[in-house]
Amino acid sequence: MEEAIQLRNKYQHFRVLIIGRANAGKTTILKAVCGTTEAPQVYDQRGRRIMAKKSILSPTSLRGIHNIEHELRFRSNPGFVFHDSRGFEAGSTEELETVRAFINSRAAERSVDRQLHAIWYCLPTDHDARMITAAELDFFERCDTGKVPVIAIFTKFDSLDSEAYQELRREGFEHSEAQKGAPRRADERFERVHLSRILEQRYPPKGELRIRNMHEADRHEEVIKQTVAELLEKTSDVLDTDALKLLLATVQNNNVELCITNFINSGFITAAAQEALESGVSLPGKKLNQFIWNVGISYPYIWFRHSTESRVLLLGGGATA
Repeated sequence: MEEAIQLRNKYQHFRVLIIGRANAGKTTILKAVCGTTEAPQVYDQRGRRIMAKKSILSPTSLRGIHNIEHELRFRSNPGFVFHDSRGFEAGSTEELETVRAFINSRAAERSVDRQLHAIWYCLPTDHDARMITAAELDFFERCDTGKVPVIAIFTKFDSLDSEAYQELRREGFEHSEAQKGAPRRADERFERVHLSRILEQRYPPKGELRIRNMHEADRHEEVIKQTVAELLEKTSDVLDTDALKLLLATVQNNNVELCITNFINSGFITAAAQEALESGVSLPGKKLNQFIWNVGISYPYIWFRHSTESRVLLLGGGATA
């Protein structure tokens, strides 16, 4: 169990760089992931809080003094640390070079807690002509993020559903038929016309997510919860170590489905069953302890009593009793 304490001391935060131009939906996503309606608290490189009247994610706030090194944290879920990039404008290389330098510097960090773990790139789809700009394609062509996976998040996708619905209606489909078929047509057209352009680049994203109905939280609460779960699951799927998967599950400790998925995919259940079959008995002592440990790290917010050490370990809090 000392290993668990060391693991929690080593892994404190899951660090995400979120990229996207104004009105790409970054604020909505981060608040949804952290389960809050409050603005984030902003900290500088030395850990000192920066007081701002507006959210740093606001399109008009702190314009001109934006700093990708600033940390954004939400009180509702302090395990996440976010960094914000404003996105890239055509003909400008300054922001792209800033992002590349930031990613490289974080990759060189010895402290796991200060390393960058994932990148969420938000691309709004409500303006067909500017859905994917040349500057954004340039990122996927020129920016090698190394081991840090990029998830492309296509926001406001319901606007494409609406366009597809109108097309189907013009083609003579009844309302109910057009409404049912619109998402499928929107997906097919998006994949053919837009997504393929990104996937053809030198450094395409490791995963992608299409977000519908993230506005009007009161009407779409379940949709928002499902979207957050899907985003975290896709992020977990592309992480390259079990330790990082555990870290993500730990900081998002109210997402039971993510913990279950990680546990099943880890192969722990299959391995334990195979060991029991080969030994001819039901999980002898040492193997039983290992199995309980594996369950523990997969559900980091649950109390487990370790019989051989006669103490209780709270995984996710790093405390012992």
